[in-house]
Amino acid sequence: MPQQLTDAGDSGDFIMQLLIFGGVTLLVIGLGFALATWLIVRRLRRSGVVQRSFSNGVLTARSYAVDDGVRRIARLRLDLRRSGQATRRALDAAAGSGGPIGELPMVAEDLFRAERALEDQLRLAEREPDRQLKRDLAGRIGEQVQSYGTLSADLRRSLMQAGQPAGGAEIQRASTHLTREINVLQAWSKAYGTRDQIQ
Repeated sequence: MPQQLTDAGDSGDFIMQLLIFGGVTLLVIGLGFALATWLIVRRLRRSGVVQRSFSNGVLTARSYAVDDGVRRIARLRLDLRRSGQATRRALDAAAGSGGPIGELPMVAEDLFRAERALEDQLRLAEREPDRQLKRDLAGRIGEQVQSYGTLSADLRRSLMQAGQPAGGAEIQRASTHLTREINVLQAWSKAYGTRDQIQ
């Protein structure tokens, strides 16, 4: 009998140790999962890409609003952002091409400052409670956004033209190489014939 009591006590201790070990393991895994989730959420919140995507989604939804003022302001903000992003891409591409771009980066900075000022004006107009004033502001700022878009397009055109000589040289080189290969192939065909002519 005493042997059976000792065996029961040993198995009880073993089960207790197993439960403690399992509980600690689950606690560590849970804390690790919570920490990983917190880090991911923190990183996503700080990510500019996620914030811009969310903001663009909100503006796109607002661009279909019933209120004319809200709709026009949202569309103006989207147009402003698209134009600014296209200008940044063109500037990066021109700078990466290695060609001379002169004072165009400083002109682009002036445009980017104007973009920020227009964005601030549009945000203020968006918060305006009076619908008529909101529509009037949208019309007035809309003219400025259109002017900004035109200037931005002109800058992009200039940036693309500044990078064009390298592209033109590449096309000319490829054309020369292709012409040479075609001439060689034609000469080979005349001299040796094609496989069909040999048989």
